[in-house]
Amino acid sequence: MTPEVFVVTGERISSSVEKRLRGKRHKAKCDWRGLIDDHFGEIVEGEDAAQEERARQEKAVALQELFESRISVLVGPAGTGKTTLPKMLCALSEVSNEGILLLAPTGKARVRLEQQTRLSGGKTIAQFLCGFERYNTKTGEYLVTGSTFRCNGYKTVVIDESSMLTEEMLASVLDALKGVVRLILVGDTRQLPPIGSGRPFLDIARRLAPKNLSAIFPKVAHGYTELTIRRRQAGKERDDLVLADWFSGEMRDPAADEIWDRLERRETTGHVDTVMWETPEELDKKLLDRLVEELELEGLDDEAGFGQSLGGEVYREVVYFHCGTRKRKGAGSGAENWQILSPVRAHLYGVDSINRTLQKQFKQQSLAWATPEKSYLRKTPKPFGIQSILYGEKVINTRNKQRTDVFPDADYCERYVANGEVGIVVGQYKGQNWKPKSYPWKLEVEFSTQPNFKYGYNKWEFGEEVEEPLELAYALTVHKTQGSEFRITFVVFPNPCWLLSRELLYTAITRQQDKVIIFHQGKLRELRSYSSDYHSEMAKRLTNLFDQVDARFSPSPVDLNGRLLEEGLIHKTRRGESVRSKSEVIIANLLHDMKIDYAYEKELRAPDGSKRYPDFTIEDEETGLNVYIEHLGLFHDPVYRRRWKRKEQWYKDMDVLPDDEGGGENGVLITTRDDDAGGIDCVEIEKRLKAVLG
Repeated sequence: MTPEVFVVTGERISSSVEKRLRGKRHKAKCDWRGLIDDHFGEIVEGEDAAQEERARQEKAVALQELFESRISVLVGPAGTGKTTLPKMLCALSEVSNEGILLLAPTGKARVRLEQQTRLSGGKTIAQFLCGFERYNTKTGEYLVTGSTFRCNGYKTVVIDESSMLTEEMLASVLDALKGVVRLILVGDTRQLPPIGSGRPFLDIARRLAPKNLSAIFPKVAHGYTELTIRRRQAGKERDDLVLADWFSGEMRDPAADEIWDRLERRETTGHVDTVMWETPEELDKKLLDRLVEELELEGLDDEAGFGQSLGGEVYREVVYFHCGTRKRKGAGSGAENWQILSPVRAHLYGVDSINRTLQKQFKQQSLAWATPEKSYLRKTPKPFGIQSILYGEKVINTRNKQRTDVFPDADYCERYVANGEVGIVVGQYKGQNWKPKSYPWKLEVEFSTQPNFKYGYNKWEFGEEVEEPLELAYALTVHKTQGSEFRITFVVFPNPCWLLSRELLYTAITRQQDKVIIFHQGKLRELRSYSSDYHSEMAKRLTNLFDQVDARFSPSPVDLNGRLLEEGLIHKTRRGESVRSKSEVIIANLLHDMKIDYAYEKELRAPDGSKRYPDFTIEDEETGLNVYIEHLGLFHDPVYRRRWKRKEQWYKDMDVLPDDEGGGENGVLITTRDDDAGGIDCVEIEKRLKAVLG
């Protein structure tokens, strides 16, 4: 894109946001908390009741803000209820009677949004823009035309997975809309930035967020709504989500560091596991062995079991793949049972190599059908394309395109296949009921997002001279899986790898519903370093959507260990290091000003071999005294408090006791907390430090 185009798209977004913020808010006489209680039922008394009460409080206030504001963002990690609120909002007659448009960047996200809201007619952004001449299907370019040919049939527009939007995508959508009185952007600002220009969802969220965001609850302001309390697991602590929080860029609780020790000791709750590898050959072996275990295969030669794990049906010890009907599910419904993820396509640990390995291991029967010794025995199409795609393969569509070869015939919307839709090759297969006189000549794919329909792909669409429309999808890059969920994920992390970032790790570790198995090259603890601001991909992008509104949003790069990052997205101390919160910056700067040497998140090992990482460690060589400072920034959270009690007991077992108890034989523990305004009392901390250190 040219600089002039960036100016146009940026102005289109910023002007729309600012005008909507100044606009008249919607009003309704509604018992918002009552709606939440009716949806979730009565709160059950017990240890978890207080957390459930807080979760409902924030949902009720957030739902009201989504209704009243002309523009809003709904931010939050998985399990907090981001899917529930749009559904409840769309169910209100005041909203549904005026028309609702559902949009998403990918086909999978579109289908999920439809399922969550129980509404039909959702579209991918490219699909929507095609209808209003704002998307070029040949070049993939999003267009801001200013044309009067605009969509005027919906008052409420919901865009899911908004973290994937580029500036030109969002600007084109705004340019194509007319008469919209409620625009809602839903997403997780912690995920990967979009593949393309800018980071508009994060920029808009920062623009709408109140300055004291970290200190308030619920985290709701004019146009800004954030859900923070996970309730999908009904208060249960899931180690996979605790691990993901390390890479969220948010303040984590001081007891979250136990996850690294639990992983090493194999004491996790079953939602996360790790496998170490050193060489690509070792990765292949361990990955295949773990697939056999998790997919409950009989062995590495169990092709039928492998096919069943992807929606195939076994008949006489051979697996077949059928398109679904109204009476039974097709193979496409199993396409997202499990998924392998890698940061890269190339290399022996990349997506292409892993796909070849699985194809060679588990598709021998399909290969025999496609390439028999005697040509008249061929039952399926010959291998298609560079990757030799066969019958029964898991594939991903790589282009936004309307396809005319679809069975059964459907309307215009159903014939559109979006980039990123995953499915299974269910045909052609020459069985007893085969009627054509010719042998199978095309691939037929049922996508998980469009059950009961199969799309035809012809031989001429594949080859070295064209961009092939299908690729193998047993393994996908992390970027390709953004906006998707799978029952089990197998995540490969090579080390070193220039593509690794804090956001990539967070995105990769949050794609699973039940379990994630992490294949890490080298020591697992080396991944901890990617949780720092230094490895933030978002902070590397310098944008200026709202710099004319507030100087806080002007690009302000600062040097962090030789890397230029956006100052407003990192926490840098006077000593030049990266910490996790403003409160930790204050503490670090206080220690620096008091000329107290300290270490940040230094490993502390207990006699039993367990390890933790105190926020700050002070080792006074002259007195032999060790002081550990832990900041309890989220102490109001019951789950947070439970985890902290465990860590506090861990300190006590080591005879590291609080300063107000005189300390212990092996050290002194000083804990700090935020006040009601989100700050901390530096005078009080300085007083306590002087009392301990003399």
